[in-house]
Amino acid sequence: MKKYFLQICLYFVFTFSYSQNKISLVQKDKSKIKISLKTSSGSTANEDMEQMAEIRNVKTGKVQIIKNIETSITGKPSHLEINDYNFDGFTDFAAYHTEDGMGVYTIYQIFIFNSKTQQFDLLKFPPNYNPKCDMFCDIKVDKIKKTLSSSCRGGARTHTDIWKYDRNKKLILSKTESY
Repeated sequence: MKKYFLQICLYFVFTFSYSQNKISLVQKDKSKIKISLKTSSGSTANEDMEQMAEIRNVKTGKVQIIKNIETSITGKPSHLEINDYNFDGFTDFAAYHTEDGMGVYTIYQIFIFNSKTQQFDLLKFPPNYNPKCDMFCDIKVDKIKKTLSSSCRGGARTHTDIWKYDRNKKLILSKTESY
């Protein structure tokens, strides 16, 4: 009995910790997508380990690989999260990890689903804006106002950049608050 109890406990522990790097989602067109974070080591001893996202469309069998997923240099684990980050009805995803300093905030890389190409594209800051946070940090999604908030610290101040999408579905900086 003890042997089975231990096996069941270990199964749940490993399933829970492993599942943080794997997610499944169903898009509004009913296609099922499985996303997993994978780590590959360099081909030589001088190359760093690289983290990538493998995205598999179960319906079509197509696989998308996104290389250079940002990782913590101190070995903090990366995780996956799903949400509709651009409010178009399709499910997007983010890879995130705690920042390497004091671990006060979480750094996000957001990937937006492109319904035309059936692939995920990295969400980047638009070129003509100057946000206070130079990365997407501690992202909050407001589905009612259709905004993304990114908060970070700079010295003794906390900054929050409020992002939204314009009529052309382009990301724009709506406002920045500092306190």
